[in-house]
This record gives sequence, structure tokens and C-alpha cells, in this order.
Amino acid sequence: MFDLINGWESIDNKTEEKTEGIARFIRPRVFDFCPISCASCNKAIATVEDVQMMKKEKVCEECYEMFFYTNKEKWLKGWRPKLKSKDN
Repeated sequence: MFDLINGWESIDNKTEEKTEGIARFIRPRVFDFCPISCASCNKAIATVEDVQMMKKEKVCEECYEMFFYTNKEKWLKGWRPKLKSKDN
């Protein structure tokens, strides 16, 4: 399959390629990206540990240690901490 708009052509079910001049680019068809901020505290993801926790539990390392780990059963049922903002 060839994407005429962007010029990417499927290699297989997982990868695609694009050629520009003499350069050949290969990328995965589905990207596994990490958000730039924690969904719980809204702080920027800044460390490798934050990225690992975001991929595993969808929160930064600090929120994982302070809230998720200690309240895992409640968290999995939808509970989230009420964090104070600078305005409160």
C-alpha cells in the first residue's frame, strides 16, 4: 500500500518506508509515544524513570510512588488524588 499524500510505502504490517533523493527512511507504522506531561499532576515528563512509569501505569514516577502504589486498588477503580494548584 502506498500513501500518496505523504509518500510512505508499506514494507510489511509493522513498518513503512519513504525515499527522498538518495535517503531511505524506515519507520514503524504504529507509534508508541509518551505524553509530555503526567495525566495526574500535569508536571512535565523529565526523566527516563518518568517515561517508564508513563508507559507502564500512565503516571509519572512521583505520582506512581505517592499515589498509585499506595492506593492501587482505589486507583484501579477510578480514584484520583485532588491535587492543589498554585491558584488554590
